Amino acid sequence: MANDKTIQVTPNVQRCLEILTEVVKSLPTGDTKEKAEGVIQYLSRTFEGEPQAGGGRTCPGGSAIIE
Repeated sequence: MANDKTIQVTPNVQRCLEILTEVVKSLPTGDTKEKAEGVIQYLSRTFEGEPQAGGGRTCPGGSAIIE
């Protein structure tokens, strides 16, 4: 495992984020949509080079985006 806390964004991973973003737009308002939007925000920040929390394996306490 790399010592760096960032990931390399491949075209496939970028496309997956784009598809997820489009799908989430069609979700009804509620908890699931809020969590999915949190995932998109987290991935977007990570793709832009923001270091991942906890070395990329875990989220620090109180910041879980998926339960």
